Amino acid sequence: MTEQKFWDLNSLIENIPLKKSTVYSMVSRKQIPYKKIGKKLIFDQREILIWLNNGNKNTTDEESFPTLNL
Repeated sequence: MTEQKFWDLNSLIENIPLKKSTVYSMVSRKQIPYKKIGKKLIFDQREILIWLNNGNKNTTDEESFPTLNL
């Protein structure tokens, strides 16, 4: 079983070149994959890498998922 790894907002912006305000805007428009636990935003590393590899298109099409070694 593969362990899921998550980033909080600060970890996300350390790993991809976006500003906090840009991420908040993208979340509100559902342009970036995210989850919420209460009021806290979290980002699944695998989903973010897939999103980046797909040209920043938010997709859930399992067939388009590349094989990633996290």
